[in-house]
Amino acid sequence: MASKKQRKRTQKERRHEYERVWIHPDGTVSDEPPDGYVEPTPGDTKTKQQQKHPQKRGSREPLPPSWRRAAKRAGLLGVVILVLFVLLNSKNGTNGYVSAVLLAVLYTALFIPFTYYVDRFAYRRWQRRTEEQPAKPPRKR
Repeated sequence: MASKKQRKRTQKERRHEYERVWIHPDGTVSDEPPDGYVEPTPGDTKTKQQQKHPQKRGSREPLPPSWRRAAKRAGLLGVVILVLFVLLNSKNGTNGYVSAVLLAVLYTALFIPFTYYVDRFAYRRWQRRTEEQPAKPPRKR
């Protein structure tokens, strides 16, 4: 009687065995490849997704800076800061909600222009880079 290890090994070996068959347009199955079939080289094994959308490093265009987007980001930060300060103040046994709210409002107010100017810097830098790069000729297909 075969041991458990030997049975697993044979099942695993059978799992990796395969037979290459070709299905022709008329529905017949054969062991020979169709006429004109070329075996792909190992370098040609890109997925369809990779072939359709080649990766472009740093090609994502930043959005122009806006005060509205900066205010939304600051609002999210303000909520996080408020929760953080409330939790830190509650350790002392007193609930300093007023001081936590005031600090959160202060940090939020300072974060709005900071975020706007960071976005403006990134956008202007991206514009300079695209202006400096020569226009690329169209790719041959």
